[in-house]
Amino acid sequence: MLFHSLDYILFLAVAVAGFWALIRHDRWRLLFLFLMSCRFYMVWNPYYVGLVLSNIVIDYVVQRRIAATDDARKRKAWLGLSLAWNLGALGLFKYFNFFVGAAADSLGFLGLDVPRPYLAVLLPVGISFYTFQTMSCVIDVYRRRAPPPESLLHYATYLLYFPHLVAGPIVRGHLLLPQLLTRPALTPEMVGQALFLILKGLLKKVVIADFLSVNLVDRMFDNPSAYTSLEVLVALYAYTMQIYCDFSGYTDVARGSAMLMGFTLPENFDRPYLSTSPAAFWRRWHMTLSSWLRDYVYFPLGGSKGSPFRTYFNLWLTLFLIGIWHGASWNFVIYGALHGGAMVVHRFFYKRSGRNKDTRDAQWLTVLKIAATFHFVVLSRILFRSPSLGAAGMVTSQLFKGTTSMAQVPWTVWAVLLASFAIHWSPKRFMGIARDLFVGLPAPAQGLVLAIAGVVMMKMSSSQVVPYIYFQF
Repeated sequence: MLFHSLDYILFLAVAVAGFWALIRHDRWRLLFLFLMSCRFYMVWNPYYVGLVLSNIVIDYVVQRRIAATDDARKRKAWLGLSLAWNLGALGLFKYFNFFVGAAADSLGFLGLDVPRPYLAVLLPVGISFYTFQTMSCVIDVYRRRAPPPESLLHYATYLLYFPHLVAGPIVRGHLLLPQLLTRPALTPEMVGQALFLILKGLLKKVVIADFLSVNLVDRMFDNPSAYTSLEVLVALYAYTMQIYCDFSGYTDVARGSAMLMGFTLPENFDRPYLSTSPAAFWRRWHMTLSSWLRDYVYFPLGGSKGSPFRTYFNLWLTLFLIGIWHGASWNFVIYGALHGGAMVVHRFFYKRSGRNKDTRDAQWLTVLKIAATFHFVVLSRILFRSPSLGAAGMVTSQLFKGTTSMAQVPWTVWAVLLASFAIHWSPKRFMGIARDLFVGLPAPAQGLVLAIAGVVMMKMSSSQVVPYIYFQF
């Protein structure tokens, strides 16, 4: 069930109406949210909801067992069981075929011909997201930083809660579990803010992301040799904006949907294309994933407390894991390694420069840093978007041929692309002003704005359905 569909709008209306109808009945309200979330997930594949439910039951029991004992060996054993189950399921569904293929290729290079088993199953939607969420809950209970969930229903509703279930943000237990136990309140201002978030997210998805995808990006990546170097570059700029508007648009709708029920979900993006370094980019892009790996991988490895070499290794490994979190292919292996290497190089020169966080750059240097970081992100995303290393090589080769015609870039693509970057790079307060203006309108006027936006989206939407990019992860 896609957020930018009439089915979801009707589903959300039923979910919100039912939720508030049961506002005085805490247990029934949780049960209603749980059943609606199950229904939401089962639209994609009704059988895989059993996999999510098994995660819920196992990790609920594990958290209760860990909290109930002070025996260090038992606590570690229960933690190990949870990690083995979660990472095992993730590895089986997402990485099995890749690692088996890589092993077979390596043995073949040594002259050993071995059978290559293939697991012919669909990747469960959202498995990378809900796996990280449940792991964070178990680890936090093990570290004694959070109590176990109140009940199995409480935990199941948290993990399956439909706005964030499929593509995030990655919501940790300490943020949402307490909210589910508190009887929420909703003000007219919150309704206005929620509708603004949903409107903004849908406009990002339909008017910008899908339009750029259908009218340039997909065509170029399907046949890069048919495009000049400048057209390839423009398509890469378009893909960079497409993936941002696609993913951040999903997050906006998720946060707005949750706000209609009185819940707050975390931000996931902070104008990432204004970043002045690779480190700043990952603090602004998919922030809930970056902070998750920082807290559960980078810091446990020692962070920056060890030797310089160990710090660089910890940093590189964390970014490498971000890369392969996105997918099981050599493209993502190299993508993660490149971003890890960029982080290491940036930290090395930053430390040698003697600068600190209070140092202010000249304006021209800030602009230069933003441009350099942005183009590193743009070029590395050739690997992210291409279906194979060979396809990535074809795009890269075409990019550097030096041909300059731009006849195949329609003026409508230019208009959408330039407008989207102008909005992205405009002062942040402008979006706040637009939100406040919308929230301040009377309800009929807000409805008129939503209706006009709906007409615009219908006019600009393509006949083909464009799924969210991060559904594949």
